[in-house]
Amino acid sequence: MIFKGSPTKDGRCWYFRKSKNGVQYNSKKYMTKEECSKAESKFILKNDNPINKRFDLVAEEYFESLKEYRKQSTIETYIQAYNKHIYPYFKSSYINQVNNQDIRNWAEKVLKNDYNPRYLNKIFYLLKAIFDYGVKFYDLEHNPVVYVGKFEKKEIVKDEEKLRYITKEEFDTFIKVVDIPLWHCFFTTLYYTGARKGELMALTWEDINWNTKEISINKTLFVKLKGRVDTTSTKNNLNRKIKMSKTLYEELYSYYLNQKTYTDFKESWYVFNGSTYLKPTTIDRYKHLYFEKSGVHEITIHEFRHSHVSLLINEYLKSGQTDTTKFFVMMSNRMGHTIGVMEKCYMHMFPSVQDEIVDLLDNL
Repeated sequence: MIFKGSPTKDGRCWYFRKSKNGVQYNSKKYMTKEECSKAESKFILKNDNPINKRFDLVAEEYFESLKEYRKQSTIETYIQAYNKHIYPYFKSSYINQVNNQDIRNWAEKVLKNDYNPRYLNKIFYLLKAIFDYGVKFYDLEHNPVVYVGKFEKKEIVKDEEKLRYITKEEFDTFIKVVDIPLWHCFFTTLYYTGARKGELMALTWEDINWNTKEISINKTLFVKLKGRVDTTSTKNNLNRKIKMSKTLYEELYSYYLNQKTYTDFKESWYVFNGSTYLKPTTIDRYKHLYFEKSGVHEITIHEFRHSHVSLLINEYLKSGQTDTTKFFVMMSNRMGHTIGVMEKCYMHMFPSVQDEIVDLLDNL
């Protein structure tokens, strides 16, 4: 049962009373009755070993357990996917009562969304992991997700359809309509560095060395649930320095001098937006606006990374070089990827590779 007692100094007054191993147990105090009720449910789940185990409480405990070996930004991504695709379907369920057909019904509902197989299977493995946790700690007899199997799509997607990007000519058309200095500088930096969205959101003026013309990518910013933000190490913990081209250097330095005219300017300011970070939704809104104005086919912020690599591949080939190994060695550090990942993503963009293979066969 839940009781309201005398408040603590910080205003907590709600507590619950349960029997634990035959002894009466009084919980610590909570700020609200709702918070106390949730804590009571977790207590019952852990200590009374009830027949029915609420799915959402097991899932919540699973996410809590991830803190020991996963980055907070990764956990937040999992939680967002869970809240969008899993919780609405299973929120009223008891995890020990979910059967194979329930999973099939859930899968059919998720498939109605136009997501690619890779994203669908991330959701699938997340659901599987929650049930694995239930098997391990709450004596579930089996994991029903295993028997249904991961998502598959029959249609074959061509390599060139997987990777979307804009050409240099298309970027020039796009950037011409960007009429606000902040956004002109942001999209120019995005295109000429191939940096990730969170990396540019976290970028400060302290990260730019004007003497060496280098941008230090050493952190990323992500927006957590309920609008909270956090700054962590880069993806894969791969810090790197990106050399600026003449075009990018001139634009960034001009924008920097403009920002320094503000009386409260600090080198610790975010490069894009000053004392506060740019919100992801704001970035996406202006991106959509300028793509509409320019008439260029719209790509995602992440696909600016692909566009940057495409740009450099074209320039590399124009210079007469064809050594793909050398190219991916150079690019792996600039992009913050392993050579293997770079080759897997971008090898097909070298048109000469297939010709060289056919030449080898013709010489047999």
